[in-house]
Amino acid sequence: MTVGLRQDILTYSELLYKYKYDFCKLVFIVFPFGEKGSELENERPYDWQMEEWARLSKHLQNPATRFTPFKLNVSSGNGAAKTSFMAMTYMMLTLTQRVRGRLTANTQDQLRSVTWPEFDVWFRRARYMNDFFEKLGEAILSRDEKLSKQWRLDVVTWDEKNPVAMSGLHNKGYCVFLGFDEAAGIPAVIWEYASGAMSDVNTIKVWIAVGNSDDPNSKFEQNMSDPTWYHRRIDTRTMKHVDQSWVQSMLMTECGGDEDHDIFRVRVRGLPRKTAEGSIIKWEKVLQAFNERRVGEDPLIKRMPAVLACDPAWQGGDETVISYRQGSQVQVLERFKLKNGMDHSFTYSRLSHWERVVKADRVFIDQAEGTTLYTLARQHGKHHWVLIPFGALPTDQADPKDSEYANMRAMMYYRVREFIDKGGSISVRELAWKDETMKQLTWAKEDRHKQTGKKKVNSKIEIKTDYGKSPDIADSIALLFADDVVERLDGHDTIEDQAGNSGPFIRNDEYDPYNIVDISYRDV
Repeated sequence: MTVGLRQDILTYSELLYKYKYDFCKLVFIVFPFGEKGSELENERPYDWQMEEWARLSKHLQNPATRFTPFKLNVSSGNGAAKTSFMAMTYMMLTLTQRVRGRLTANTQDQLRSVTWPEFDVWFRRARYMNDFFEKLGEAILSRDEKLSKQWRLDVVTWDEKNPVAMSGLHNKGYCVFLGFDEAAGIPAVIWEYASGAMSDVNTIKVWIAVGNSDDPNSKFEQNMSDPTWYHRRIDTRTMKHVDQSWVQSMLMTECGGDEDHDIFRVRVRGLPRKTAEGSIIKWEKVLQAFNERRVGEDPLIKRMPAVLACDPAWQGGDETVISYRQGSQVQVLERFKLKNGMDHSFTYSRLSHWERVVKADRVFIDQAEGTTLYTLARQHGKHHWVLIPFGALPTDQADPKDSEYANMRAMMYYRVREFIDKGGSISVRELAWKDETMKQLTWAKEDRHKQTGKKKVNSKIEIKTDYGKSPDIADSIALLFADDVVERLDGHDTIEDQAGNSGPFIRNDEYDPYNIVDISYRDV
């Protein structure tokens, strides 16, 4: 290294220190934007990137927020340079802070063929980067051997079956960085374990997640309404460098001129799909079911068999949900969480209450956590209460081998879809439950059994892993279709519920079952 170069590096280091919390200046110090003869001679950062660096600068400049997590979620159409933004941000951070970081993506192929090569581009473009750091395999680390284990960025692949491997990133007193690329494809359980990196005190913590919002139920999309995350959507039609003739061609050839087409929403507008790819029940169909609500309109429905279903809570944090079906109408009746020492005797009392209200001819209960309820029912002579094992062989054919379904779960969810297709309506007793119910109905995804080729549906555990929530409401609705109920029990040929409604369903403004429940039990 020449004496002149040493002086350049000294001057460079002084500038880095002076502007370490001003990324809008740092970006021009670190990268040769506008510099004659450089590959960035005719380039400059995009407006949205400058705005986000201004936000990061403000966060770090303020001592009150400096050591609180800076979490940024960016959803855009194609061509917004999201990965480039993440790479440039990391380079500026690691040149001004002692950073320990991890970088991952939705797939190993994306990570190694797109994300990491983009980081390599900006590593090479950053001034003097190679003097301070080396890019070795799938890591960027300090050339100071004493610091290379702590001052580094590592490419990591995740495994949803072993999410704990994403935990353990700490760098107390310095800086931690997490980068998630094409983040909509990263399961919620990975986010959960990675979040431990945001826990160190007196530490700068930066987490950037970018991508197309392919899945409306993903943790990435959930972050867009999470107040602990900064978030931005970018419509690439607003980007000057994006070829608008390409946008127009896509609109007409792939989307039939419909700007609300899922492809156009994701690849151009930066919006999520209306329904995740592979969903058994599409969002448009769910809307149809809720718009078809006809509470109390058809007097013949009162003479049809009434079915009650319960998906009992089976893990801490999950909900118990009770739903009801009669004829072409389905309604979610109750949601609650067991707490304060409550057990399934409370669930049994609530289910028995609704059994009386709707005069249920059959009560279907998820076997996973329902054996206690079933036992209590048998003790009270209720032989029309039935346990339903989601993983058991389907019952739509006399011989399960003749069924097109791999198990009961698949059969029930496909029956829900058929019910909606035929004009069935779905409602909720509390309007506050509507959005969550509609979302959960789209979570079940099509799959095939590897050996038999029969239809499968992702399990409750798989859904919780992907979305961070249990499909308790949707499973309760699916249970309503476990079997065909064709006859009413004695005395159930007409219905007048306890509130005196003319129809079999409970109207939101006419009945409150909680008038007999202690207020401390309410947790919906």
